[in-house]
Amino acid sequence: MENRQDQRKRTFIGAKILLNGGASVMDCLVKDLSEGGARLALDGAPTVPKQFDLAFSDGRSFHCTVQWRTINGLGVSFAPAPQ
Repeated sequence: MENRQDQRKRTFIGAKILLNGGASVMDCLVKDLSEGGARLALDGAPTVPKQFDLAFSDGRSFHCTVQWRTINGLGVSFAPAPQ
């Protein structure tokens, strides 16, 4: 049984992980998406910090907190942007 709060939808959306206020960028692919979070596929997932901003290719953006990670992926929850 999954502990997921929101129903997820399979996607194939390009996105960018923004680090250091956008000074550093990592490309990723959003594989699953729900109202509360997403599953991201990317090389170098272990190097991504616990919190970051995620910018979708369609213009949406979210502040994210990593909930789990593997060698090539992250599970993130969407959080309010820090003050």
